[in-house]
Amino acid sequence: MGQWDDKFERAARKWASWTMPEYARTDRVIGRILEDKARRLPYREVFQFGENAVSFEQLNAWSNRVANGFLAVGVRPGDKVALMLANRLEFMLAWFGLAKIGAVCVPINVALKGDGLAWQIDQADCVALVTEPAYLGALEAVAEHLPKLRHLVVVSERAFDAARLPAWHGVQALHFGALFAHAESAPGLSVDFRQLSTISYTSGTTGRSKGVMISHHYWYEIWAQAVQYARYTEDDVLYTGLPFFHTSAHGTTGPAILAGAKAVLVERFSASRMFDDCRRWQCTSAKFIGSMLAILMKQPPSALDADNPLRLMVGAAAPRQIWQAFENRFQTRLLELYGMTECSGCLVNPYEDRRPGSCGKAINGYEVKLVDEDGNDVPAGRTGEVVVKPQRPYLGTTGYYSEPEATLELLRDRWIQTGDLATQDADGYFYYVDRKKQALRRRGENISSFEVEAVIGGHPDVLESCVVGVPSELGEDEVKAVVVLRPGAAISARELIAWCEPRLAYFAIPRYVAFRNALPKTPSERVEKYRLRAEGVTPDCWDRERAGVMLAR
Repeated sequence: MGQWDDKFERAARKWASWTMPEYARTDRVIGRILEDKARRLPYREVFQFGENAVSFEQLNAWSNRVANGFLAVGVRPGDKVALMLANRLEFMLAWFGLAKIGAVCVPINVALKGDGLAWQIDQADCVALVTEPAYLGALEAVAEHLPKLRHLVVVSERAFDAARLPAWHGVQALHFGALFAHAESAPGLSVDFRQLSTISYTSGTTGRSKGVMISHHYWYEIWAQAVQYARYTEDDVLYTGLPFFHTSAHGTTGPAILAGAKAVLVERFSASRMFDDCRRWQCTSAKFIGSMLAILMKQPPSALDADNPLRLMVGAAAPRQIWQAFENRFQTRLLELYGMTECSGCLVNPYEDRRPGSCGKAINGYEVKLVDEDGNDVPAGRTGEVVVKPQRPYLGTTGYYSEPEATLELLRDRWIQTGDLATQDADGYFYYVDRKKQALRRRGENISSFEVEAVIGGHPDVLESCVVGVPSELGEDEVKAVVVLRPGAAISARELIAWCEPRLAYFAIPRYVAFRNALPKTPSERVEKYRLRAEGVTPDCWDRERAGVMLAR
């Protein structure tokens, strides 16, 4: 445990003598923060994209170029601009450039196609779109449904060829280089800290996606809170492979900016590459979502597992069953939190007093409690819906863009209705149970799909799984598990049920088991449960009851 102790002792000494530079409320504007960092720390590297490092001075100057480019083509303060890009520098330059002129960034899930793609771009009133050749086909297929679009900007390493860009009716097509060719001077527009910066669409795993409104000030709060609860300093190097269109990724980029630290940004998460990347760039912290930890644990053991510089991995939904084993194997600390785009990171496990399986306690600025269906407070030990109230002005979202009814439902009596179920212990720690719409009820018993997935995922031959409810002949639900095995592994459905039996209540053990090569996911690695639920009982489902398997009670 020597390396573990050394990593934490060094970080503790630095934190004890370091203070994050604060900004007055009126200066909590993305463009002003970048300008300040460029003045104070011009040559410090803030982002690493592959072999290319970007300093604060370059980030600010290049963002100014793009800001002035947007102004030149007619994008104005308040205009919405969609970004459908992979994890690349141009995404950050476009976002920060728009922020500098008071325009609004609308990140688009790069896997979207058809109606879902058209819905987000048009519902957000986007007048411009920045994308790359890989996504032009999907965009051309819905171009007729984008009547508000005036400009199409294409990011490509190849020489600009206007004739090859799509000729959509009334849309001006240009290369990203045309934006970048403008002056590095600040655009000179005044942006208020309360102005809308981003419209971030929900994953849509349970229904049509909604655009969460994020102000400049809310971004600042998200980033500053992360610096505090993760104890980031200028010595840290943060790592993420989460997609930029997802707000979780900017729990890495933003805190790096505020702390004067560095962020290593890769195109996508890779279990086989992540720790090698972290060793190469001496990363001290990495972002995760729960499924990533399980996949990392399924990697072949290596003598290098504990030989890494990570002192911390920060994220949500860490499986309790592997928490301690993960920390011991990789000699790092897990810091679990809970939140959604509407109230990001409102619960965090205390840094010095973490509890495995818990998503922590309410952080400064939020009040969090559990309520029943009638809005009454739920006592400790009982399951209830998580509701959240910001205690400071301009913290949290102001609602969903152009959806007043959905906003009223979200912000009922000033409490954000999360739709998530949890329990709370006597010491105030919260424990996630399930999405309200994904919780199952079988023959009068409530079942957490999250807990069933954790047990199935604990089997050494299982890579990952998804548990959903399908209609029962007796009413309510039957439990269906869709399972992905590790490469080369072979296990029968009957053997999987035998694994579950001593680890789950009998009523929570799946009736149906289907083995698949992969789970349907969004690029942010969230399983699209609604698709598996909608397909019901499929021909590849093994039926425990039909097979005559009896469970002990």
